[in-house]
Amino acid sequence: MMMKTTRFAALILMASATASASPPPLNAPPSVTAYLDQVAATEKPGPKMSLEPVYNAALAAQNDLMIINNNQAWIEGLSDADFTTLQSRLKGFVISRGLEIFADPDPKFFRALAEKRGEPADLAFFTQMEKSIAPDYLPTYVRTQGRGVCIRYGEDLMVPYYAGWLEYQRQSPARYKDKVTELLTNVEDAVGLGTCACGEIESVQNELKGFATRFPTSAVNGKIRDRIEQLDKDPSKLPVNCT
Repeated sequence: MMMKTTRFAALILMASATASASPPPLNAPPSVTAYLDQVAATEKPGPKMSLEPVYNAALAAQNDLMIINNNQAWIEGLSDADFTTLQSRLKGFVISRGLEIFADPDPKFFRALAEKRGEPADLAFFTQMEKSIAPDYLPTYVRTQGRGVCIRYGEDLMVPYYAGWLEYQRQSPARYKDKVTELLTNVEDAVGLGTCACGEIESVQNELKGFATRFPTSAVNGKIRDRIEQLDKDPSKLPVNCT
């Protein structure tokens, strides 16, 4: 009888240990679970495939993780334990809620996934994306300044960034259309406004003139000409610096 009791107790302890070793539950929006399921399915061996569905799932998860409610992003409302669990299990993402708050798909992860499972257009997209993102996960032509960001006009960053995405759009016009359009539009908005510069007025003037010369048919060139003229005549009307 003693052996049976001891064995029973041992089995209970083993079951308890197994339960305690199970990963903690993931406190996350349904879109995060859907994304992780997509990643798991994509990583299984098989023929090459489009990675747009898994990337679109990542963007949906990003949107839900960063949605603002009561003046804070969703991830800011997590307990420390839940946030740590999310960080460890959200494959293919980089998330932060310290001084900088973000939840971004990791281009290095997706580029590596594209090498193994993606089509040529996927690999080209994520290779260009990796080139376009700085180590702090901002676009290469943007940097932090205080609690905000500024545009790195005049540093020979915006033209190659824009040219790279134009070339991708030319080669693969039907792939990642919304994202590519967003990235190009962001640059056009920056050069069209010519403000929030990291440097001085000369950096903005040089960047805008160089952009218009490099891309003479760009639809934003009218705004660029207007901004250049305004900077020449009345630079104080819209200062180039936001701080």
